[in-house]
Amino acid sequence: MSTRYTIALATAALIGIVIAGCTSNSVGFNPAPGPSGAPPGATAYHQIELLSRPAVKEVFEQFEDHNKTNRSEPYADPTLASMIKSFALNFRSEKTAATLQAVLYPNVMKVDLSQNVASASYLGYETGGATGSKFGGRALADDVVDISLGALFGNTLSALGLIPDDHKEAPCLTTDNVGYDKMNVSTFPYVQAPI
Repeated sequence: MSTRYTIALATAALIGIVIAGCTSNSVGFNPAPGPSGAPPGATAYHQIELLSRPAVKEVFEQFEDHNKTNRSEPYADPTLASMIKSFALNFRSEKTAATLQAVLYPNVMKVDLSQNVASASYLGYETGGATGSKFGGRALADDVVDISLGALFGNTLSALGLIPDDHKEAPCLTTDNVGYDKMNVSTFPYVQAPI
């Protein structure tokens, strides 16, 4: 079977799954009765993935806990908060581990709408603007994986003045070594073609 034919079949199957998921409850994104206080006939959707902060769940959680996290409310995750701290305590100070937990949990993208909304900065809200702006969110050019790895394995938090340096960094783990030249375009999808 040719590669092109295999890709075409896989694409057709994926489109079928997406259409089925949007029109019935046969796939993980299941419509349910509207929440209390919602207009009559409103549909609430069940979350099937929680991935606001790339690399956080992948670094800290055991794989078998991902489904539990995916289906939990971000502020009521039964495993992520404790896993961030217990993982970090294996090689970082108590203060660094507790600060990581406070900065990276819950797994949501926080923003401060009273700030300049034109300048997003990953972890900006959580760090009081130390990563670029107090607005928070995520700018298209933010290398969120390297920022997260720098906080966990590097001196990002101490360099930002959030905590004293515990001198327990692992510099070889502070980057995913995937370059991004940030040459975005002004039309959708805003990012350049993959290299």
